Amino acid sequence: MTGSGIGGPGSCADTDATAGSGGLYSTGNDMTRWLRHNLADGDRAVWPSLALAHAVYRQRQAMIAAIGFDEACSMDGLALGWVVMAAHGHTPLIMQKSGGGGFMSYIAFFPSRQVGLFVAVNRVDFAMFSGLTKAANELPASLAPR
Repeated sequence: MTGSGIGGPGSCADTDATAGSGGLYSTGNDMTRWLRHNLADGDRAVWPSLALAHAVYRQRQAMIAAIGFDEACSMDGLALGWVVMAAHGHTPLIMQKSGGGGFMSYIAFFPSRQVGLFVAVNRVDFAMFSGLTKAANELPASLAPR
């Protein structure tokens, strides 16, 4: 996919912006495998690592400042690499992460619904992204809990 961010169309070849995450590249199939792993809480072999990765380590109200966490949802806490939105009404707990850099991406999973989703778009448009993540976050509310 060719990105068309602020600098115009181009491939994502510079990993300086993603150095903090190892400068990794992923495919849609990679993201599907990652979501399946994060939803495998019934697998006794992976449960201990998921319990550590999914635990909320920092509640929003305990932070002096929480800037840059609310682009995809109203952040309630931080897990290990995940932004957490607590369950509200019919919306279940959401663990999510957004990304950008010529693209805008969103990965989220809803443990109580055993549902995960990954979306990538090849343009930078914050208004569009806000509507996309809002719709994505509302989708699991329509699914019956498992």
